Amino acid sequence: MAADHDTPFARLGGRDGVSAVVDELYRRAGEDVELAGYFHTTDMETQRNRLADMIAEAMGGPPAPWLKGLEQAHRGRGITHRHFSLMAAHLIDALEHHGIDPDEADLLAAWFARGREVVVDDAPRS
Repeated sequence: MAADHDTPFARLGGRDGVSAVVDELYRRAGEDVELAGYFHTTDMETQRNRLADMIAEAMGGPPAPWLKGLEQAHRGRGITHRHFSLMAAHLIDALEHHGIDPDEADLLAAWFARGREVVVDDAPRS
């Protein structure tokens, strides 16, 4: 979908605004005792860029191949449904922190949930 002034993507300021949301999301996740351990071995620059691409698409920005590699990147990490839900809650908070309307933030969280079954494996972390 092409970006225009009526999309959350445009209202947030395009890719720079989405990157700020992603930075806020990972700041919050890094301070969350239940989530912080998942990011110790993660290339955070790559992770931030990929997630920003995915969120940008969901907000009306340029398309991103958001499910490509998602399962492989999360396989064997022991991500539970609870942890996924915690990340979704942090995403909503980060979006609202950057001025996204709560109803739109909820819609974006529903979009985020499309990846739940790919990301969650409930297997123990190594």
